[in-house]
Amino acid sequence: MALQQEIAELIPKLRSLRIPVIAAVNGPATGGGLALVCGADLRIASQSAKFGVAFIRIGLSACDIGVSWILPRLVGAARAQELMLTGRIFDAEEAERIGLVTQVVPDNELLDSALQLARQVAANSPFGVWMTKEVMWSNLETGSQRAAIDLENRTQILSSFTEDMGEAVVAFLGKRAPKFRNR
Repeated sequence: MALQQEIAELIPKLRSLRIPVIAAVNGPATGGGLALVCGADLRIASQSAKFGVAFIRIGLSACDIGVSWILPRLVGAARAQELMLTGRIFDAEEAERIGLVTQVVPDNELLDSALQLARQVAANSPFGVWMTKEVMWSNLETGSQRAAIDLENRTQILSSFTEDMGEAVVAFLGKRAPKFRNR
C-alpha cells in the first residue's frame, strides 16, 4: 500500500508544478504511462503512439494513479467507462478524436512539435501561466460556476499587481514582444 500511495502521488505532484507539463507520446502509453499522459497539462502524440488502460487486462482495477478521476474529465464519462472496462488499446488518431491529446504529428516531428508548444506557452507571463494552470486544475474540482468565477476574479486581481502585467501593456503599446521577469 505504501508503494501504491507513493506512485499515486505522481499526478498531484505534476499538477502542483508551477510550469505546465507537456506529454509528448511516442510509442505505447498504457497503465501508469496513460496516467502520466492524463496528468500532463498539454498532450500531443506521434502517429505511432498507442494508449490503453491496461491494468484491468491483468486482473487489477483500471482505477489507478488518478485515472478514474481525470480520464472522464478529459474524454467524457461514457468513453472513459468503455476504455477502463475493456482495457482495449487505441491509436493516436482516436486519442485525438476523443480529446485525450490535442494534436497528432508524424513520428519524426514529435519533439519539434512539443518544443514549439513549449515556446508558445513560454511566450506568456510565468505568473500568468502558473495561475492559469493552478486555477484550471482547481476548477475541475470546484462545485459551482459561481465558485469558479470567484476564484478567477481573485486571480485576475492578484495578477494585475505583477510587474509582468505592466510590461505586457507597455510592450503591446510599443508593438514589441514583452520581456517577462516573473515579478
